[in-house]
Amino acid sequence: MTIFFNNIKRIFRKKSNLIVMFVLPIALIAVIGSVYSSSSNAGITIGLVDNDNSKLTSIIKDKFKADKDEIKVISKNEIKDDIINKKIDTAVVIPKDFAKNVMNNSGDTNIQMYGISGVTNDSSVKYYINSFVNAAKNIGKAIDGDSDKFYAGIKEYQKGNFSSQLKYTNGQENEEKISSSLVGFLIMGVVYLSTMVTTLILQDKKFGVYKRMFASGVKSFNYMGECILSFIVVAFIQIIAILLIMKYALNIYLGPSIFNLFIVLAIFAICTVALGVAICNRSKNLKQSSALIMLVTTPMLMLGGCYWPREITPDIIQKIGDFVPTTWALEASSKIISGSSIMEVGKEIGIIVVFIIVFSLIAMTKKVDSANS
Repeated sequence: MTIFFNNIKRIFRKKSNLIVMFVLPIALIAVIGSVYSSSSNAGITIGLVDNDNSKLTSIIKDKFKADKDEIKVISKNEIKDDIINKKIDTAVVIPKDFAKNVMNNSGDTNIQMYGISGVTNDSSVKYYINSFVNAAKNIGKAIDGDSDKFYAGIKEYQKGNFSSQLKYTNGQENEEKISSSLVGFLIMGVVYLSTMVTTLILQDKKFGVYKRMFASGVKSFNYMGECILSFIVVAFIQIIAILLIMKYALNIYLGPSIFNLFIVLAIFAICTVALGVAICNRSKNLKQSSALIMLVTTPMLMLGGCYWPREITPDIIQKIGDFVPTTWALEASSKIISGSSIMEVGKEIGIIVVFIIVFSLIAMTKKVDSANS
């Protein structure tokens, strides 16, 4: 295990590795986390499309105003552009004859919402609308079309202990969204570190260490095995350290099982090491390897949603993103944070394992070609 321990020492001795391993992801997580936290406490701008303009919809508007949300009356055609240009955070579309249909339990009573998942704190709006509409429907069933009784029932509903329920549900859901976004920066650190450290193989070739070890009797299989194991262990150390800092130092919610989250990220780390080894085995020198690593990993992180939510990108970009492992690592992490078990993210883990196999085959193919040349 001489090569294994030597690689560990070499990796931790280099300051740039420590920056990529700990400083960069922790700094981004801390800064972005504080921004998310401060923005989550502020009111949001709601684009309202009210096709009913009834007393019932006025009650909904008053609730938004009471929560210090800004209401901007728009048309349905303006929703997409206003959200993209950040003129509004979310859009609420109330259908025509909404109040009438609720009272009579007939027709369209579905209030539609549009927004970018994970970007805005609109969970309180969603929860209020869902709760309010369900309550209004139940009241409508009991009043037999009597509008006076209906609005008397709505008034009683508003006196209920709703605010405490809203605070808990909103906080939990918003906390999970923030945590999932911040895990993206941890994934970024894992990708950059795991691919960068694999260049140690090329450094050994460049300075003749590679040939000297083989001349001393070390087999190629043993050398590569210990190298890959050292890269994986370093990635595991990085993941454990950052997860613990996030949970206990930065007080970031990481779901009911931090161990399950580690399992997902550990499998992904193996995937990134396999990618790094494949790139190194396909590169002629260190310079080419470094260029390829940046060329491959940066788009991979962007497409996977590690820098920004995938929902804000066009559909075609999201479909392309399905072909990079970062997408599935972040998807699995989000589900784990939301309370899913390892078995429930089996699909995502399975896809990451497929990427591990593909990257490993690419790396081994190069070795066979070299041997036959």
